[in-house]
Amino acid sequence: MERQMTFLREFRQALLSSSLYSTACACVISLVFALLAINCGPVPKGQYDIPDTINNTASNETTTQSTEEKGSLPESATIDLQKMPYITDAFKVPPRVRSRRPLDDFQLKMRERRQHSAIVTNCTFDVLKSFVAKEWAPIVMVQLQERTPVILSVTQYDNRANVVHLHNPANLNKRQLTYEEFETAWAKDARKRCLLITPQQLTEADVKKALEQYLSTETFQEISVRSY
Repeated sequence: MERQMTFLREFRQALLSSSLYSTACACVISLVFALLAINCGPVPKGQYDIPDTINNTASNETTTQSTEEKGSLPESATIDLQKMPYITDAFKVPPRVRSRRPLDDFQLKMRERRQHSAIVTNCTFDVLKSFVAKEWAPIVMVQLQERTPVILSVTQYDNRANVVHLHNPANLNKRQLTYEEFETAWAKDARKRCLLITPQQLTEADVKKALEQYLSTETFQEISVRSY
């Protein structure tokens, strides 16, 4: 098309400069030139132009993928308490379980020792799993088969085997429970609470930010945190 337009321009210029040129001839040539320009239309898009629909589709796919990747718990996670001396040291004097509020008393003892801790209330089992995945060993009170309640750390879960491991940080004795057994034993603590002992102080915002890595906001919006 560009060659045709160039030819017309050269032809028109030649007529203008020739002695054969007349007003009528100029009008005819100009009319032909305009008609050809209209019929030829705009220059076609190059072969590398990408339609907007493809760009939009790719953008939507990326957004969906990011949404799916966010908020998923690992299938399993494990904590090594031997790498957490601030937890094993806390259990050198066993926490009292016969008081009315054992975890609160335990936290008070941590405060007296100037050890950072946080009680998280209204937890779910998935919240505990998230803490394990984050390598914050949640400490819970459970009562197994009508025995005296015990305070232990949740150190491992495995969705494939459907089991959870509880450790006594004082002697590293381990208990393995099925998810159902654990939920039943933990349910006797009506408010589903846990205690986190950490090197730095945790605020409620810190805890919720950590949970957002693994869970949707709706699943932990009822939690509350009291930290020292």
